[in-house]
Amino acid sequence: MKTLFVFTLLFFLCMSFSDGSRSRVQVRVMNRRGNGKTVEIHCQSGDDDLGNHVVPDGQEVNFSFRESFLENTRFWCDVQWSNEVKYHFDAYWSDRDRLGRCLSQCLWTMMEDGLYGYDQEKQVWELVHLAVKG
Repeated sequence: MKTLFVFTLLFFLCMSFSDGSRSRVQVRVMNRRGNGKTVEIHCQSGDDDLGNHVVPDGQEVNFSFRESFLENTRFWCDVQWSNEVKYHFDAYWSDRDRLGRCLSQCLWTMMEDGLYGYDQEKQVWELVHLAVKG
């Protein structure tokens, strides 16, 4: 009987730690600069390098993942569209996003005037980086 209890307890612990118990998060980084202008995007985490992408106007880079068991997932991106305009930002960061900002997806839009992030909880786009040309 004791063995059955231990086996059952271990089974439920393993099930609760599996990827199936954590929901997927989708990240979308969209190019909405207009006039056919491209952007370069390179996203990565401590475990995954998603590579460099040249994204045409109106297109996007998207990826999804499951939050880590320790809830410390962080994906960051570098964006560039000229020698003067470059951004480095956290596309997903557990500490900031898991409690409302990114309920199911993290949305980012590059416009000619800057980078905007969408807050799902507040349902509002927020200017994150202003495009300042040096």
